[in-house]
Amino acid sequence: MRTVAITIALAGALHAGLALAQRRPATEAEALSYITSAFISQADPGAMSPGVALGPELEKALGLPPGADRLKVYQAVVPLADDPRLEVRRAAPADVAAYGPRRGLNLSSPSPASPHPLFTVQTGKVKLLVQYDLKALNIVFVGQLGLPDPDPRPVVAKAEPTPSKAALVNLAWTAEFHYGSAELTPEARARLDGEIVPKLIGSKDIRYLHVYGHSDRTGSPEHNRRLSERRAEAVRDYLVSKGVDADKIEVFGYGQTLPVKSCTDEKDRRALIECLAPNRRIVVEVQARP
Repeated sequence: MRTVAITIALAGALHAGLALAQRRPATEAEALSYITSAFISQADPGAMSPGVALGPELEKALGLPPGADRLKVYQAVVPLADDPRLEVRRAAPADVAAYGPRRGLNLSSPSPASPHPLFTVQTGKVKLLVQYDLKALNIVFVGQLGLPDPDPRPVVAKAEPTPSKAALVNLAWTAEFHYGSAELTPEARARLDGEIVPKLIGSKDIRYLHVYGHSDRTGSPEHNRRLSERRAEAVRDYLVSKGVDADKIEVFGYGQTLPVKSCTDEKDRRALIECLAPNRRIVVEVQARP
């Protein structure tokens, strides 16, 4: 195993050296190799950007302050994935949507010439979300999927204006539902009208628009799956009623499988239902064309 790790580390270093020598960005396949090397070798802190950011949930879990030195970040994060079953792959849209727009994570690349794709690093029950700078050849963000955000805040990517119109950029948007309901609240409708619909009407820049529905854990898994699907469908139907192209929208129902809050201490049912409110949600993810 040690020989394999050293071989992969050397291969990753060689690829990075070639990319730098040619003054070109890495490909996503090369980035996957570099990330794998950094985690398996456990001897490549340079794989982290000098300004690497941790998700607030991971800062809390590791006891690291914001802006921690990249060596400390590397030494704290890599042991989380110390397992021969390590798997590194391009992050699925569902993973990105489940993680959500958290502090430190930039869901849109700075520019087309400097893309920052997202990858997942998984070993056993630990699944990390890693953002890689293909131009600088280093990791700029690490978060952990499955942990709730201890510092939630509304985040919506803003379109940058041009002389003619606002260009669509990637964005993620979240709203909650009342207990047992698949009906959009007046607040959610108002936010959709103000924050999402204007960016989508008539846009030809949409690569895909996914709507993910979720539920809390009360009720049977099958009931919750159907409820989450109805929530996603309610958002789709509302967007279509406002003029968004139905052919560009896909809906997914995840039921209770991707909670953002656990609520293990609430014994009173009313308190439990109130605590689980963040899990009764939909997430709208829009990916723009490059």
